[in-house]
Amino acid sequence: MSPIFLLLLFPLIWPFVAKRLWNNEITWSEMGLNIAIVAVLTTGVYQLGKYGATQDTEVWNGSIVSKDRIHDSYERSYDCNCYETCSGSGNNRTCTTTCDTCYEDHYTVTWSAVSTAGNIRFEHLDETHRSVYDTPDPQVYKNCKIGEPASLEHTYTNYVQAVPHSLFNDDSTVAEQYAGKIPAYPRVHNFYHITRTLNVGSSVPTQVISEFNEQVNEALITLGPSKQANIIVIFTDIMDPSYRYAVENAWLGGKKNDIVVFIGTTDGKTVGWVDIMTWALNSGNEMFHVKMRDGAKVLPIDATQMSTFISSTVEQYYDRPHMSDYQYLEQEIKPATWVMNIAIFISIVGSILLSVLFRVVDFFN
Repeated sequence: MSPIFLLLLFPLIWPFVAKRLWNNEITWSEMGLNIAIVAVLTTGVYQLGKYGATQDTEVWNGSIVSKDRIHDSYERSYDCNCYETCSGSGNNRTCTTTCDTCYEDHYTVTWSAVSTAGNIRFEHLDETHRSVYDTPDPQVYKNCKIGEPASLEHTYTNYVQAVPHSLFNDDSTVAEQYAGKIPAYPRVHNFYHITRTLNVGSSVPTQVISEFNEQVNEALITLGPSKQANIIVIFTDIMDPSYRYAVENAWLGGKKNDIVVFIGTTDGKTVGWVDIMTWALNSGNEMFHVKMRDGAKVLPIDATQMSTFISSTVEQYYDRPHMSDYQYLEQEIKPATWVMNIAIFISIVGSILLSVLFRVVDFFN
């Protein structure tokens, strides 16, 4: 039975019970209003809970195309020179407050940039003095260079996240086996930067990891807009390829546009195993996975060679999955427990309180 039907069962029945208990003290119009108010509020909370459960973010990649420092100004109105006038006396005395309208000049400075992945606002100042125009550029704005890689987080609807058991119902011990060895999902930091090459215990030199990260970011300047892709690389000394499934379950398969490349190595120089993770259990990218695995496992762990191979394989074979293919999961989405508790409270307590109010106060007389 539908959860929303169960939530609305009480507010649909209770007004009839209340009318029977209190007879003519509650009118049919008040009963209808009671049902309508509670039904709207309960349904609204429930639907907002479902909406919140599907909200996720993914990383879009591109490059900085322009940046600007903008000086502007505007007038803000406010009440001033207020005075009170009164008339009458005693209990009949009434007073009104009258104010003039004054205006205040405001001066603003905004530091921003435009990228192929979206717009970036570094800082915004709003002052009443022109001296704000003399404010030095913030360091992050100074550091921003035209043409450098840019990554931004964007919100999207993720039905799989809201119903994780639909695809990620692994009851094996793989998650426990690698507890403490699952890296945090890479997030954008410092406005538009991201560390997308992760090292989980491997002996790959720090310099190689850094170069790898830089070169994959450079590749995504074009791959980001053209393939709508977000590449993440994980180097690890864990030589059991099942480690990939532990990460997949922890990350709920990653984001819709993710390509996660796992590279296992014992010496930090040669590849022991390779696996690929794309969203929704790799659906629609079977050939891409084969090409990436077979090609990467014969390469040395060299930043230039391997990043070039990964980007070219993405360009040739990767197709981003579409969330519309999983919209059927929407029927299985349930709000969080605390949201359901609020909806139940409104459904029961709200309905009863409205009946009591309508009994005490006659709104239709």
